[in-house]
Amino acid sequence: MKRAVIMSRVSSDEQAKGFSLGVQFEQLTNYCKRKDIEVVAHYKEDHSAKNFNRPEFQNFLRFAKKNKKTIDYLLVTTWDRFSRNVTDSFLMIRQLKEMGIEVQAIEQPIDFSIPESKAMLAINLVFPEIDNDRRSIKIRGGIRGSLKAGRWCRMAPVGYVNRRDANNIPIIQPSPKAKFIQFAYKGIIKGKTQAAIREELGSKGFKVSRNNLSLLLKNPVYMGKIVVPKEGEEQEQWIEGIHQGIISEKLFYQVQEKLSERQKKRNRPIYNTLREELPLRGILHCSKCQSKMTGSPSKSCTGKKYFYYHCNHCKKERFSANKVNTVFESILDDFQFTKQSKVLYKEVLKSLSGVNQKDRARKRKKLEKELASANQRIENLQDLLVDGTISPKVYGQTLNRYTKQRDQITSSLNGLNTSDSEYKGLIENAFQHLENFKQTYTNSAIAHKKKLISSIFPEKIEFDGKKCRTTKINDVLRYILQIDKELGENKKGQISKNMSLSRVVETPRIELGSKQAAKKLSTYLVLSWFSFKS
Repeated sequence: MKRAVIMSRVSSDEQAKGFSLGVQFEQLTNYCKRKDIEVVAHYKEDHSAKNFNRPEFQNFLRFAKKNKKTIDYLLVTTWDRFSRNVTDSFLMIRQLKEMGIEVQAIEQPIDFSIPESKAMLAINLVFPEIDNDRRSIKIRGGIRGSLKAGRWCRMAPVGYVNRRDANNIPIIQPSPKAKFIQFAYKGIIKGKTQAAIREELGSKGFKVSRNNLSLLLKNPVYMGKIVVPKEGEEQEQWIEGIHQGIISEKLFYQVQEKLSERQKKRNRPIYNTLREELPLRGILHCSKCQSKMTGSPSKSCTGKKYFYYHCNHCKKERFSANKVNTVFESILDDFQFTKQSKVLYKEVLKSLSGVNQKDRARKRKKLEKELASANQRIENLQDLLVDGTISPKVYGQTLNRYTKQRDQITSSLNGLNTSDSEYKGLIENAFQHLENFKQTYTNSAIAHKKKLISSIFPEKIEFDGKKCRTTKINDVLRYILQIDKELGENKKGQISKNMSLSRVVETPRIELGSKQAAKKLSTYLVLSWFSFKS
């Protein structure tokens, strides 16, 4: 005798459509009697069939695994009782087949021995999925329609309860917890932090998480508004709700302004002023927690100020700014060019940055032609205005566009007209700064110091109390410095007794994959000086 598990399923909205669990049970048991099939278990479900994460179905799977190869069928009345998801259905049918169980719908039987029958199975499964999707669209449309009508149609937010009005239509009304919502909003106006508000609310018996309190303070439903979310081309809307607001609109917007001000302060950098005594503030990193270190002065008993770099995150590192600055300047003092490296680098830079004279002439000729054309368009435009062909408004807009084009062409043309001697002077001036890093650094303004530090050390710098450490210095600078025989003898590419490089730093090399790549790499550090001094 064959053995079967029978399963009846119904969702809450299907009870009135003849799909009751009792009717399905009767149909399944009568079928088994006619076919001489033993019913070994019966599972009743009242969940949606959009997937198989249903409590009773999971119970059935556990039962089937314990009784593997002893169950022949899983019987349902129709395929939509089994599932409303085509993809999941085929996967589950295969999984059950591996356990020796054949799934069958007694009103829509499928002969699995015939391959073509799978097409009919797909049809029987896809129509319930389509019906489910169509129903979902209608539900979403209904919810959106209710929101546009100013009606909250979901679970009531904290501070409200779900009720029905005189016409038996869902509505939300303030609950006893509304007073806690009012307390939170008024607390922000009084200048209290959200953490303090949460603590006070907890002492009053109202527990709320940090994230939920933040959301609660920004939800317009509490001032009587309903949010209709963005969908397709429709933008988000705030609709006047038919429910009673817990707080006033004035209070809500005052709180939003306070929260916005706090957010701006929170996003503001730890330091907002440049101090000559703290050039490494915001650049130096804590070796304990890797956070950026800040800096501040401290007064001694005599009233004299002493500056310190310190970590505000883990609070485990604090160094005298004078000591750190001295060590850092000694590192720059070790950056020395040899005569050989200077000559070589200057020649490479000239070679890579030089522009072919024929190309220069060709570009100049092209730009001059474009400039003449731009001037001609402006003259023609003036004629059109005088003749009354165009309005003054159109003339002004078009003239503005043509003038910008002419100015851009003129700027490009002036750049080409820069003489070779001027360009050589720029390179020579830059190299005078590079030849003595320490002097250049100490003579620069604090803003230029920070730019120089970032240019030399593209990654974080740490200080251990005696010397600095970084994972990388500027590739071109590192290559030039290690041409020096004396520095080349340092182990692992170290370029100063007060600076150690991370072991992950690669050996110094410059790979010239293309002329453009080489030009970008070689000119990076030198050209940065043009922007510093311009």
